[in-house]
Amino acid sequence: MKKRILITICTSGFYLFAFSQPELPDANHPDIIITGYETEVPQKCIEPEEHQYLKNRIAKSVRHMKEAGLLQKHFGERSHMTHPLFDWPMRQADGFNDPGYYAISNYVDLDPTSPGILDFNGLNQTYDGHDGIDIRTDPYFWKKKADNHVEAIAAEDGIIILKQDGNFDNNCSCMGTWNAVFLVHADGSVTWYGHLKTGTTTAKDSGDFVAVGEYIGLIGSSGCSTNPHLHFEVYDDMGNRIEPFFGSSNNTTTESWWEDQLPYYDSGINKLATHSTAPTAPACPGVETPNEKYVFDQGEAITFSIAVRHSITTDSAKLEVFEPDNDQSDILDLTFIRVGTFFFRTFIGVWNRTLDADAEMGQWRYRVTYYSDSYPPDVVETNFWVAEDCAANIVHNTPLTTEAYYQASNTITSSSSISNSIQIVYDAENVTRLLPGFIAPVGCRFEVKTAGCN
Repeated sequence: MKKRILITICTSGFYLFAFSQPELPDANHPDIIITGYETEVPQKCIEPEEHQYLKNRIAKSVRHMKEAGLLQKHFGERSHMTHPLFDWPMRQADGFNDPGYYAISNYVDLDPTSPGILDFNGLNQTYDGHDGIDIRTDPYFWKKKADNHVEAIAAEDGIIILKQDGNFDNNCSCMGTWNAVFLVHADGSVTWYGHLKTGTTTAKDSGDFVAVGEYIGLIGSSGCSTNPHLHFEVYDDMGNRIEPFFGSSNNTTTESWWEDQLPYYDSGINKLATHSTAPTAPACPGVETPNEKYVFDQGEAITFSIAVRHSITTDSAKLEVFEPDNDQSDILDLTFIRVGTFFFRTFIGVWNRTLDADAEMGQWRYRVTYYSDSYPPDVVETNFWVAEDCAANIVHNTPLTTEAYYQASNTITSSSSISNSIQIVYDAENVTRLLPGFIAPVGCRFEVKTAGCN
């Protein structure tokens, strides 16, 4: 029977990347954990004096570039264009393919009074005096920084006005100067890319052209920053601050400056994973330990998680697990509905389970269908294995006709052929030997790993 699970997340103020134990209103499912983390303590991304210094320096440099004909040289007739339409200024680096990787922490504050906050949508997803958009990496922002997972990229063709690098980038509060790159675009508008990781800014320098989508730097936590994120700030050709998201309360522009503007509540899945145990996070700036695991034995404990961005209480998610023969498993078959706080920037939902002692061996699928008011239903899947029993040595000399994960503490030796369209994994801690007669034809998938039974 399918289960509908109501989860209450209670928050009071901000959590500086602290995992919080939730209320668990369903006593029949005490293994459900919600690890919710809110954002940085609200503070300016740059000290006012430094901000004004940069604005003045940038304005002077742009004026000189115009007088020298640099914009006309690089952009031609485009130098007479209206404002640009930006692409998203971040992407995952090569080798990473999570379904999502970011969450918007703060928009531009459009309330000229202080204290007072107002975002473009007439609400309060910002803080007093904030001049840009903060986009943090998610989940595990410190691990993403350590792994060089997320890059800042040019939101539009531009010329580098100025770049700053070499500053400390593991800040948990406002300290020192940030690493940043500043671009001028065809119409004379300017974009700022702040808080970058030290030593990672583009090799290009002032006066060099960068194309839309070109690498700018890695996401870090330099300058006035409480966690790794990108500060993206926009000015028009007259030096007026612009909020590129258009909405009912945006008096800086009459239309969006995005090629495709995201919904205000950009709800969706950032990651699905299976784990040996729930993720953990030390105090800032300690790197999180996701405890991810994708190979399990029969009867072993397994933890499932979803990392969600911009969650609102009208969203829901259907969680399902499928066995290697595509039969649906009852190990996780439920509908997740979050109640309580209307909006949560990010959270991780965790479900602890145990595989049956006779769980079918092979590759399993963990699937989540996410329903939000912002987008059509989003279906995300990840795979995990229930492995063959561990052995010291494995010898195969007959055809392999069903997909399987073989693990050996010493050696795997094979002269087998693999059937078309199946996957075989050999995981030997010492040596995998492929002898004459071994065949892995086009259409199958064959992997060799070295973890063994660990």
